[in-house]
Amino acid sequence: MVERLSTGIPGLDEMTGGGFVKGDTVLVTGPPGTGKTTFGLQFLISGIRQGENGVYVTVEETPEKIAADALNFGWDLRRMEAEGRLKVLQLQSDMLQAGGAPILQCIKTVRDTGAKRIVVDPISLYSINVPGQSELRRELYAFVNYMKSNGVTLLMTHEVPEIFSRVSRISDYGLEFIVDNIIMLQYVEMESEIRKSMNILKMRGSNHDRSIRRYEIGRGGFELKARFEGYEGIMSGTARKSGAQAFVEAFRR
Repeated sequence: MVERLSTGIPGLDEMTGGGFVKGDTVLVTGPPGTGKTTFGLQFLISGIRQGENGVYVTVEETPEKIAADALNFGWDLRRMEAEGRLKVLQLQSDMLQAGGAPILQCIKTVRDTGAKRIVVDPISLYSINVPGQSELRRELYAFVNYMKSNGVTLLMTHEVPEIFSRVSRISDYGLEFIVDNIIMLQYVEMESEIRKSMNILKMRGSNHDRSIRRYEIGRGGFELKARFEGYEGIMSGTARKSGAQAFVEAFRR
């Protein structure tokens, strides 16, 4: 029987059929400010609360900044580190340019901590420091396969530069083919307001809810809301009322 892990995000376990499969690789992609880091931390902390040690790898922010931001949601990362349940690893810029050293450091940290969940935030910044797409794919495949073979669930965030765009591909180096699951976060312009949407683009070997859902970043972190009803074109970034909805409203006037 397939073992699934709670995502820690209310509503998402139901959408994924019970959570992510243990040992799978999850990609959370979206433009700046959509909550990718919050998503990753919430997933990691959910595991820690269930007795699973975690590793958070920061490629962009300092550990101090990550810890300060996490406190806004009531997540005391420093205390978790002191208790040996969490390790925050910062990949320095010189290490990023040293061949496969960052991957090896991540693997060593997972081994040392006995972690069962690891978050790399963001993998997109790591990717620009690896010379050549073939070398990058080789390193990522090795990383993903190690985690999978050791029952470690890997979540990577990936930043896309476009604020509003119609998605044609996730990356230039085939990241979408390496991972098992893809969660897409987007901004949506709707009735002169900017809202946020989430949908599951891919879950390898699993049925999942294909609806596009609203979400907010609240005091408790990432909060899923109701699905978008009566609108189309949401994934283009500019939603409009569907033809059927517009027809109904025309007769209500």
